[in-house]
Order: sequence, then structure tokens, then C-alpha cells
Amino acid sequence: MKAESWKQWYQRRVRGVVMELLPHVILCGLIGFILIISWSPSSSLFSWHPTLMSLAFLGFQCESILLFHPRFSFITGHALRVSVHQVLQITCFLLGAGGIGVIYTVKERAGKPHISTLHALAGLLAMILSLIQLFGGLPLIYPKIRQLLPGNKSLAVMKQNHARLGLITVMTALTAIGLAFYSNWFVKKDFHRIYQNVAFGAVATIIGVIFAQVWHGRLALEQNPGHQN
Repeated sequence: MKAESWKQWYQRRVRGVVMELLPHVILCGLIGFILIISWSPSSSLFSWHPTLMSLAFLGFQCESILLFHPRFSFITGHALRVSVHQVLQITCFLLGAGGIGVIYTVKERAGKPHISTLHALAGLLAMILSLIQLFGGLPLIYPKIRQLLPGNKSLAVMKQNHARLGLITVMTALTAIGLAFYSNWFVKKDFHRIYQNVAFGAVATIIGVIFAQVWHGRLALEQNPGHQN
């Protein structure tokens, strides 16, 4: 291999690795940032709310979707990916339920109204959609459950619908997290506005990556059903 062609291959490979790791790095950076500002310089019961919700949706839910993309996933084999996806989604919902429980307790103790902001509304909607997705994924795995359902029982159609609602779910959850950076909790941290914009931009980037993955992956099968898994 000539020196120039080797250099081109190396540069292309480095760019490929960077692109493969970028979504995971952004997610880890966002989670780390939220954990730091949640527990320092002081902490309270409320600190568990952003901690649990960021781990649930930025960590487990986003990764449960990224693992289906061959470029972003470190797991090979569709069956294994499905199993890991299940575990990650269940963990996401349990952590999210814990986060909801924390903020409910904090609001009750402070005598403040519940679901009074767009952030809270989006967060609650994300939890409801996550629960629907948990039950909606069961017929895709267990044929006996699928046979009990009325209407169209095509596995391909059900997978497409699951992907659609999953996309809506994760975008709703990430929207809630993006709005959190403009909430009273974050504003009181007295950060420079650039931190708000960078954090929101990182969330928007993840939304774009996941949207592109789902749109060009499972949803694209509508145009080419012959490649259905």
C-alpha cells in the first residue's frame, strides 16, 4: 500500500471511529454535566430527580435505540440486540418512575402545583409513552400475544408502528430534558447562558441522530418490505 493511500485509509478510519463514538460521548457528557450540577455545590432530595431522569432517558433509552444501528452499536446479532433493548427499556422506565416519584414528593412537601410547566408535561408524556412502548413491544417478541390482538397482525407492520411510537417517545423525552436547561432549577445555578445553549444543542444533536437512524432504518422498510428482519 502506497504511503498516500495508507494515509487516506487512516484518515477515513479515524473519521469513522469518531462518528461511531460521537453519540455515546455526547450522551455521557450530558449525563455527567447533569450529575455534577445536581449534586454540587449542594444537594437535596430533588437532586435525585435530574439524576434518575437523565440516566433513564439519556442513558438507557437512547442507548437502547442506538444499539440497532451497526455504526453506533458494539453489540452484534439481532437477537442479542433485541434482548438488550428490552433490558434497557425496562430499566429506563423504572428509573424514570423513580424520578417522577421524587419530584412528586418534593412538590407535595413544598405545596407547589404539579405539571405546571412544559418541561413537566413533556416528561409525564414521555413516561406514559414509555409504558405504552413496553407493552407494545411484547407482541413483537411473543407470537402467542400477537395472535390475541385484533386487526392487522403483520409482524412487519407492528415493527414499523413500534418504531414510529418509539421515535415519538424518545423525542418527547429529549425535549423534556432540553427544556430542563431553561427551568428555574437550572437558571438558579447562575451559569453563563452559553452552558444552556451548548447543553440544548447537544440534546438537539442526539434527537437528530436518533431520528435519522430510525427514519432510514425501520421506517424505510415501508418502501422495501422485502428486507424486513
